Amino acid sequence: MTKRKVLIPLDGSEFSRQIVQVVRTFFVPNDVRLVLFRAAYPPSLGVDVADTDMLAGTMTISSSYDAYSRALDAEYVEVTKERETYRTQLLDDLHHDAERLRKAGYTVEVEVHFGDPAQCIIDYVLDAGVDLVAMATHGRTGIGRLVLGSVAERVLRGVSVPVLLMRSVPEEMEQTAPGEDLAYSLGAGEPLRITVATDGSTLAQQALAVAVNLAQCLRAKLTVVVASSDRDEAAHREKVMDAVVKAVEGMDSRPQIVPLVGYVDETILQHLAKNPCDLLIMGAFRDRGAGAPTAIGPTAQRLSQHAPTSVWMYKGHRVEFRRILVCAAVDDRVVVDVAAQLARAMGAELTLLHVVPASAASYLATMAGGEGQSGALTVADALRQSTHLSTVLQGWLGQLEREGFGHDALRLERGTAAEVVLREAHEGGHDLIVVGSQSGPGKFMGSVANSVVRYAEQSVLVVRTRAA
Repeated sequence: MTKRKVLIPLDGSEFSRQIVQVVRTFFVPNDVRLVLFRAAYPPSLGVDVADTDMLAGTMTISSSYDAYSRALDAEYVEVTKERETYRTQLLDDLHHDAERLRKAGYTVEVEVHFGDPAQCIIDYVLDAGVDLVAMATHGRTGIGRLVLGSVAERVLRGVSVPVLLMRSVPEEMEQTAPGEDLAYSLGAGEPLRITVATDGSTLAQQALAVAVNLAQCLRAKLTVVVASSDRDEAAHREKVMDAVVKAVEGMDSRPQIVPLVGYVDETILQHLAKNPCDLLIMGAFRDRGAGAPTAIGPTAQRLSQHAPTSVWMYKGHRVEFRRILVCAAVDDRVVVDVAAQLARAMGAELTLLHVVPASAASYLATMAGGEGQSGALTVADALRQSTHLSTVLQGWLGQLEREGFGHDALRLERGTAAEVVLREAHEGGHDLIVVGSQSGPGKFMGSVANSVVRYAEQSVLVVRTRAA
């Protein structure tokens, strides 16, 4: 019987080696041939452009070119040596793992390739007759909720053979929720870190303008992520980048601009996982199409769901945010903190709305007494009652007072949260809706926050109140 060829990509970490034990559990030595595979970026050429510019300014064109050419030749020789030394190190690392498998009876080969890791894996699978790919993959933060890891996702998309993936189960660590970090930064803690994502589309560029204004107002550190597909032409990427540079050129503190190429949602989530921020600002991307005015498109929807930070979804309704509506559940203290501090910083009017389910509202109104109430419930009624809600309301009023807002900013309504919020936002002429989200991986789609993001005509700030 012909042995099946199993490719095991490794990256040198102990985590990646965990897949080896999984393969041994699933396959006996007589069934498979194992290939331990390492892909890595090669050593890069180190000639400094600044040095060549200096040479060009002090020599004739011909002598400058000769000096540059000699430096380049010497650098290539050095890089070749470094490359072979690096290859030897990687091979030695793989041989160590291979010997342990051989002692257990397995047939093992080792392969080292230089280049983009995912593409190297895909190319080898297509060219070498691989029957199965087995790999460990990180799935712990924002991108892990959408895909299993950037390399794993690309391999899954690029090969036609089965792929066995082992996800990590990280140890529980005490972490603060993204919304808590946002509230802390707004409260004059650490400088606020804002990331704005754009692909050059109209609403995305408008979101960039909002981010620039907000960063100026809050004296925040701004990072601009410029995402493009690998199918976009160079001329289009250059045009988008020029527009971004122009949009930020008047800022007091120059932001960091990060170009990303690939699947837009994947590359942005990967960037956020490696470069944490307090707030992601975005508008609809190009895949929004010509849908309803409130539509945000699938890319923005996935980012709203899976981003490991609070998300400001700009809808293009208005560019100034003078009236803010915050919808708070009973355990949304951090949401109230964020909204109140943001409203104070922006000089905006604030309405704090709590929606009480119809059944509970009727019960509380009955407790308040009085005929003809018809289930109506006022803040004064709720405060007079010895309930958990009255305690929560007292806490919210204290938060509002600290930020300079009066008791009249707090309102109670009965009904279904998403419906009441959307109606109030529309009828009240609000510019921004702030809503909390406790949703974990895979649960956002059924949440109130998701309904508000999808159907509101105004911009929406989703405050993450659950630790990653």
